Amino acid sequence: MNYISAGYFLVMPTPRKDYMDEKIVPETVLSVSSCLCKQYPDTSILWGNSEVKKARYMDQLGLSLNTVQLFEQWIEEHRNTGDVLFPQVFSSLHSAQDFLNRFLIQHPGIRIISIGLPERYKSDFLEDIELFSSKNPEPYGVEKMLLQHHQPGIEGAKKVGYEVLGFDSGSFHSYLCNGLERDFRQHFNFSPNRFGLIDSIEEADRYSDYCNALGEETESVLWLPWGIFEHKRSK
Repeated sequence: MNYISAGYFLVMPTPRKDYMDEKIVPETVLSVSSCLCKQYPDTSILWGNSEVKKARYMDQLGLSLNTVQLFEQWIEEHRNTGDVLFPQVFSSLHSAQDFLNRFLIQHPGIRIISIGLPERYKSDFLEDIELFSSKNPEPYGVEKMLLQHHQPGIEGAKKVGYEVLGFDSGSFHSYLCNGLERDFRQHFNFSPNRFGLIDSIEEADRYSDYCNALGEETESVLWLPWGIFEHKRSK
């Protein structure tokens, strides 16, 4: 299957949320939805107006004042070159690895994740976001990546599954944000893998169709099956 790359993300897996069904969802969840898993860097804090939030964020990451300055300088420089796209998408594996090794090496749980949209869904995705482009004339990072039509750099990467995601204002909602694992189990005998992801594209297609048919019962987004790939951390 051909995928189109939507970028690279630095993601911290999260413990299963209280609202998730513990009989279905594993103890730890890996998701590119920022509703569920923390992503790095959090540009909403870095480019926000609150110095208090920024200081607290840097303290949580264990960064010194000098490193914080280098951290912000790196992001600004790489934003200008297109290596970092808004809100928190890396356009290449190299830039994601470089940032991780420079500033977050002390957090071994962070994963390098890339996502790929099956090529047959590209036109559906672009048509959907075009409906809302007047609200945000500057494309978000995921949109820019798909418009460039890069094939994902999956050589050496491990495909860990598929996630049913809905794109909204630069980031994603996951089927897990809505407790839809219960619906999937009831209607399709759903059983996620150890990451909380879906093993086959056939299943992910089926679940995406189901989510879209729900209409206003979920977020007003186009639900699609996205391939999730994990890359080894370089040393």
